[in-house]
Amino acid sequence: MITRLEIDGFKTFENFSIDLMPFTAIVGPNASGKSNLFDVIRLLAELVTEDVRSAMTKLRGEPLELFRRTPYRSAKMMTLAVEVLLPISGIDQFGTKFHLKTQRIRYEVSLRAETDAIGNIEKVIVANEKCERIRKKNEQSAFIKREHKIAYGGNMRDTPFLDTETNSDGQKSFLIRQDGPNKKGRPTRIPAIDASRTGISTVQTAEFPHLYAVKNFLGHPSFLEISPTEARRENDRFVEKELLPSASNLAAVLDRLKSETGTLDQPDGILNDISNQISQLIPAVRKVHSVTSRDQKEYTYEIEMADGLRFSSRVISDGTLRILALVTLLNDPDRKGLLCFEEPENGIHEGRIPALIELIRSSTADVVADYFQVVVNTHSPAVMKALQDTEIVAADIVNVVTQDGVTKKTRMRGSPLEMGDLIDPEISLTRYEIESLLHRKFDAA
Repeated sequence: MITRLEIDGFKTFENFSIDLMPFTAIVGPNASGKSNLFDVIRLLAELVTEDVRSAMTKLRGEPLELFRRTPYRSAKMMTLAVEVLLPISGIDQFGTKFHLKTQRIRYEVSLRAETDAIGNIEKVIVANEKCERIRKKNEQSAFIKREHKIAYGGNMRDTPFLDTETNSDGQKSFLIRQDGPNKKGRPTRIPAIDASRTGISTVQTAEFPHLYAVKNFLGHPSFLEISPTEARRENDRFVEKELLPSASNLAAVLDRLKSETGTLDQPDGILNDISNQISQLIPAVRKVHSVTSRDQKEYTYEIEMADGLRFSSRVISDGTLRILALVTLLNDPDRKGLLCFEEPENGIHEGRIPALIELIRSSTADVVADYFQVVVNTHSPAVMKALQDTEIVAADIVNVVTQDGVTKKTRMRGSPLEMGDLIDPEISLTRYEIESLLHRKFDAA
């Protein structure tokens, strides 16, 4: 779970920070920076697994456009920091089990753009990187403070798991310290004078359990960007069985869930729960059927309506497909980490939105047990009405006066929490003020 994000020098973000709950809804009009926040999460996911060039080319826009630009100057540095709550144990990609001494970790990375004489970016390098534990006495998350099952590693040394060192000659190195059981000795030193990738991206095993856990979490967020055309497709048996962002493998995922959870008494397994939840959101739907071809080589699915008629995936409406994909992911026993979902209200009747929000909320009810978190973006007043105060973060664009002139940047503020009559408008807003934001128009950021 991400509890805090800090961003400086990326697109519309400058000296920005946001605290996240297990379920957070970023509410605001178009062009207010909501999608840019998701882009930061994407960039972090790529940086902990890929080289910097590959990471930046997978985002919207050219590398130069990812660094903050104003009418007066372009940033050459970008700094991202994230504070996370991690599962206490796990298994690495080679099957080795590991246990964490601390579940609260902060990771930060800075990127620097190297430009030519006329300002074109020649390359982007990792300027600094650090990963360390968060001590209990320094805990800032209001949500985490309410939990009593969190391991902070009270007897651990405060030495960072990963740090950047500059020697007397100005040469930089990443220091990666072994922190597994019975691991001692000098840290691994990786030259970083022109680092084309992060130090954490080189960690592959549980020999470095805390770094591996951070990389594994940040590197695998889920993004639902459902393409109805793709979601309607039949799948072969070799397709990925974890739901892809476009939901192009939805048929295969439904088959896996049926196979893994079905019993003699309940052959459809968890598909029954999926059917019931969809029926609550779309009353005309009775049941979801996973269909396997006779030769066991292809998967598809059908929707049974309340009148008993069954329709293939080829004719199911776009809205129903979006809901089916979301409900399938939320019911997947293997779900983990963070789900980012744009505009959950698309394709659903306004009267059913409260039920949809309650479904998403309930999926994160025990985040300390299954470590599943959901962040949604929306500009729907109907969605906002269904949200609790603690779940709302309002996004807008604000003018900032600098020594160069007036610039714009993204601002995000929450709803007031038992603050009496004294409300700081730079930190929190009333519901009325947030609803007013939804009707404002901003220039494209």
